[in-house]
Amino acid sequence: MDEVDKIIMHQLHQVDPGIDPAEELIGFTPEQVVRAVSGCLAEIRPDLQLPRSLPGAAMAQRFGVASSLAEGCKESGYRGDIGYQTFLYPNAVELRRLLMFLIEQLPRERQGKEDGLGKTQSLSAQQLLHRKIRKELASQLKSPWVPQFARSVGNRKSVGCSSLCIEFRPHINLSVPSANPEERTKEQQQYFDQQSPNLFQQTASSSVDLIASVLHKNELERWGQELPDTVLLFMDGEEPTAPLIPQITALEKSSASVEEANPLQELSNQVQDLRTHCETLMTERKSHAAALTSLKLRESKASEELKRMQPLLKIHERTSLVLADPEENITKLEALLKSTQAKRETLTQQWQDYRQPLLETLEKLKTAKEAQHVQEIRSNIEQLEKDLQSKTQQHNDLNATLRGASQSLAPRKEYTRRIHEFIGNIRKQRADIFKVLDDTRQLQKQLNVVGAQLQRQFNYTDDLLFQSAKHDLHAKRAYKLLAQLHSNCSELVECVSLTGNVTKQIRELEVQIDGEKLKNVLTSLQQITGDIQKFEQHIQELQAQIRAVEEQAKGGS
Repeated sequence: MDEVDKIIMHQLHQVDPGIDPAEELIGFTPEQVVRAVSGCLAEIRPDLQLPRSLPGAAMAQRFGVASSLAEGCKESGYRGDIGYQTFLYPNAVELRRLLMFLIEQLPRERQGKEDGLGKTQSLSAQQLLHRKIRKELASQLKSPWVPQFARSVGNRKSVGCSSLCIEFRPHINLSVPSANPEERTKEQQQYFDQQSPNLFQQTASSSVDLIASVLHKNELERWGQELPDTVLLFMDGEEPTAPLIPQITALEKSSASVEEANPLQELSNQVQDLRTHCETLMTERKSHAAALTSLKLRESKASEELKRMQPLLKIHERTSLVLADPEENITKLEALLKSTQAKRETLTQQWQDYRQPLLETLEKLKTAKEAQHVQEIRSNIEQLEKDLQSKTQQHNDLNATLRGASQSLAPRKEYTRRIHEFIGNIRKQRADIFKVLDDTRQLQKQLNVVGAQLQRQFNYTDDLLFQSAKHDLHAKRAYKLLAQLHSNCSELVECVSLTGNVTKQIRELEVQIDGEKLKNVLTSLQQITGDIQKFEQHIQELQAQIRAVEEQAKGGS
């Protein structure tokens, strides 16, 4: 088992660099067993949250940790006898069987070319940190992207709220230039190009939101709602960043009054003028939209009426052409009708001539199972195509796995050589066992033949002496000696059989004794005795605390 233990320790060192590959399974302590098994389970099932170490003196916690690890091993598919005693009182045989199962369950792509290290090199703390960072980045890249305004929805359970927790903070005076530049004057276009801030600059303040501002502006332009009276109020102590479109004509008419008026009053007047102008434009827009809708409705009705009248118009045109010269046209129509009927009969006959052999061929195909054979061939072709695709995909995956494997092939060759040696020894032992069984069968067969011959000789001798004993005293004595010899030989054969059975039982008991010695029963009993003493001491402490509490309660009463 030394070679097997070396392979197990090498794999455990790959899983947890803190495990020394030079150690032996016989000297494993419960803490090392818990560390090794929890590391393997973490690689097999990353979703399991298992402790990586065994608690100190608290026996209840030690039993809980051991029970949780045993349950994790059972969930991973281990079918052997396992419980808390496997971890708290380990023996080499059961531990070897458990670790071999866990190593077989490890994912094959675990090592790869990670960090550019070979399989026999240990990982430092920095490399372990890099591995953890890569795993976290990979998990974040696999998660779906969530917009900024909806990221609080995913955390609403952790912060303790059940709503979306999104505030609607629009910019009331957001300025958005129209999509048609030809509708603006030269001065307005120059103002928008050089002086007007863009949407991002207008919503750069933390008190407003870009999406909320655009939605609010869209609703105002769609429904024509009036701006509230608080449009001139500053939000959170900041001045409104939305610019006002200068009205050149209004400024030229009131140039004298502007110099004397207050700037705030001037801005208010401009805003009022703009609001009035916007209301007028919205009213005109609504009226034009209503007129346009009515015109579109009339157009659709007229087009439908036109489509309905076109077939009638064609019929009337053809009727008028016929009525212009009725006799000649009727003669032409009758001649055309006769030629059409003759042509129809000809085509019908041709179709029947062409259709009859096709029907006969179809009947033959239906009766002869050729269609079924063709269908089977098609299904086989489809199945083969699917198998080819799956095999190709599997081949590509295996090639990728092979390319991702480590370049250090020396340990693999060594393990392969050892495995071949084990297989050769097993085959040799199996051949020896079969040879011993054949020899045993031949010996049993010879024994049966000799026993049968001996029984026949005894029966013949017994009969001969019995006949002679009636007349001769010496033959009578020989007959008695023969019977006594036969009974003594039977007892000797029975003693030999019992000796063989006893020897076989002794060998079986020796094998069981060797197995029990490997389990370190004495050490386990000592550990169990120590744990029982700790439990008794803990129970006594609890009883003393209960008595003290009861005495305090009695003294207080």
